[in-house]
Amino acid sequence: MKYVHVRWKHDRAEEPSHLWYEVAVDKFQNRTLELYADGSAGFAIRGSAEDGSDDLEVGGTRNSTEGFPDVEEINADRQFEASEVTAAEFEHPWRKVLAARPRMTSLLTIAIDGPAGAGKGTLARRLADHYRLNLLDTGLTYRAVAHALLQVGLPLDNVSAAETAARQVDLAKLDRAVLSAHAVGEAASKVAVFPTVRRILVEKQRDFARTPPGAVLDGRDIGTVVCPDADIKLYVTASAEVRAKRRLAEIESIGGTAKFTEILADIVRRDERDMGRADSPLKPAADAHLLDTSEMAIEAAFLAAMAIIDDALARRNKA
Repeated sequence: MKYVHVRWKHDRAEEPSHLWYEVAVDKFQNRTLELYADGSAGFAIRGSAEDGSDDLEVGGTRNSTEGFPDVEEINADRQFEASEVTAAEFEHPWRKVLAARPRMTSLLTIAIDGPAGAGKGTLARRLADHYRLNLLDTGLTYRAVAHALLQVGLPLDNVSAAETAARQVDLAKLDRAVLSAHAVGEAASKVAVFPTVRRILVEKQRDFARTPPGAVLDGRDIGTVVCPDADIKLYVTASAEVRAKRRLAEIESIGGTAKFTEILADIVRRDERDMGRADSPLKPAADAHLLDTSEMAIEAAFLAAMAIIDDALARRNKA
């Protein structure tokens, strides 16, 4: 991605003064943000079309259906002053604008389930940002229990110790950086099989979902067990091969190495374990919307999820 900030040197209130662009490698705009003198903003997100023509108009703005010009070409017009910026410099105004949108006036719960590597975590974060909702990766709660046992050297099959650790989990202090370690994940799969531990954590997760203005929760049993009455339920999936490729690319992007066949085998084993367990197996809720991301980029998945949610909100508002 390339990020560009453009200042439009004019005094017309009806036109934006500052424009921020996230430009993809194919030179089409991925995200666009327009800021006006009165403090209002318009923004757009690119859809799945390769020619940039399938954009989502979110706030009175649309992305161009033509390739984005070079910074030098923009600066050739003396009305504009353009410069490339960092991703962080782009994200700051983008998130600020999203944060300024009105919060939900009534509680909203979005349940997102699906297997590992399908993209539900990234989608959950994007939706929580967009709708200004609280966010919980429920898998981290089980990792927190496992991490607590590992820290004091207690065996992972000690049910009593796991129950105590589960009661002490603070959902406001889940450290993703620490809990994402592979060893913690392996340990979490062992403590997550205890029904009593699951019941303790599920109650904490339900309390989280009931905290205004609502929440986006992602996991394995949100729509079926944790929040069966959630306003919107999404089941995000992808083929095991695609998920393995994504995981391999993620590992390689940070300088690591791995074998595709081993990653694939691990994903298949995890799917079998999650779907075959007696207590809260991984499966789509009967009323869940299916999102297969096998051939779908995150932006396209985000747009599809937004369409589902906005439709549900519109129907709720009319009721």
